[in-house]
Amino acid sequence: MAADVRIADGVPVWASQAIVPSRDTVVSPSSSPTLAALSVNSTGVYVYVKVDNVGTVDLGTCSCTVPLPAAWSPPTSFAGFLASTTASTTQTQGGYTFTASPAGDSISGPGVSYQFGFVASGRRAWAWSPDLRFFAFVASPNGNDWYLTIVALQNITRSNGTIVPRGQAAVMGANGLFSGLWNNSNFGWAGSKAVVASGASAVGGGTVALAIACPEAPGNNVYGDLILATPGQVDYSYLRSPCASVVAIVPKILNAAAGSRNAALVSTATAQTVPFRSNNVPTSVTITGASPSLTTISRTANGVRVNTGTSTVFVDDPDCTVVGGGVVAWVDRVKASTLPSANLGVMSIGSGVVGLIRTGQSAWVQVPNSNPAGWGNQGEKHWCLLAQAYTSDGTTIPKPWNGQAASPPPFPVARTNCAQRNIEVAP
Repeated sequence: MAADVRIADGVPVWASQAIVPSRDTVVSPSSSPTLAALSVNSTGVYVYVKVDNVGTVDLGTCSCTVPLPAAWSPPTSFAGFLASTTASTTQTQGGYTFTASPAGDSISGPGVSYQFGFVASGRRAWAWSPDLRFFAFVASPNGNDWYLTIVALQNITRSNGTIVPRGQAAVMGANGLFSGLWNNSNFGWAGSKAVVASGASAVGGGTVALAIACPEAPGNNVYGDLILATPGQVDYSYLRSPCASVVAIVPKILNAAAGSRNAALVSTATAQTVPFRSNNVPTSVTITGASPSLTTISRTANGVRVNTGTSTVFVDDPDCTVVGGGVVAWVDRVKASTLPSANLGVMSIGSGVVGLIRTGQSAWVQVPNSNPAGWGNQGEKHWCLLAQAYTSDGTTIPKPWNGQAASPPPFPVARTNCAQRNIEVAP
């Protein structure tokens, strides 16, 4: 495993687009901040630094505070259910009210007015997510098939940085077909990150229809599969990790003659399968018994204990296998006339920290200008911003340059975690 971060250089090298002075207050990883014109009197200007995790380990600190050890648990079945076209009910949680009536069903509250419409069969189930950020509603025209909608009850940031506005559907059009009439036990919240729907498939042959709807995933955010589960031989359970970043599809070998089957993971951030890993290397988890289980014992590599039914193996924690502490972006500035050494008259701007950057992902780190001199230009309008990134533990990725030293060396712009951008500070 190797830790590495990058601040992308520019073309030419002194024009990095990953270093942006801006008055924007919030920037998503998928967008860029708006470039601000600077003068000596400028206030409210941050320097944003885009840091890419180009290594093979997740960097940062874990935002999940679930106490450990923690067993992976099955979804919580929907609590609400009706199977009549004439039934009515009204339920309120978190300031939002669900109304079911023969005339149609809806959810309403501050900033939310969503109509689910009339349910021809009268069969529907519903549940608020445990954190009350979502409301899930499933209905059937005829009792066997089903259609799921998940409504955002506050502004939701998807895993790619895009926003689902409050009152709009985060999942719409998820559907399936079971072999018989379903009820609320066929649907459950996996934490607050996904709704798991499963039941005997209309295809028959002992198959199970599975859908995992992930409201924080972008694009096609419903994972679907048709699983062969032989009665009396092989069954399946669905277990969510303690922080609900993944849902595990876990076979249960009810008869030793059935042999063994591999477990699988579905990411709730992407609604796609992801591999189990051991020391960050993809691995398989083979289930061999009737009562398998997963337990997170530490937020580290090999921090999840898997009871396969007949033995024990360890895999990385998919919620938070992180190292190094938070990722720091440090920014200084120098008069452009001091380049290429960039070690004369260094003025610090300050630093910012981002909590977590997973492998292959990026984050804009907001760095406030904490220098008492502000954007004073000392009679020279040509300046250069010097940015560097490292981990807060000081050892995983050390700070590459100390511009505040009495005699700093030249700025190491050739390093991947260092970059520069020329700017102008008008009088």
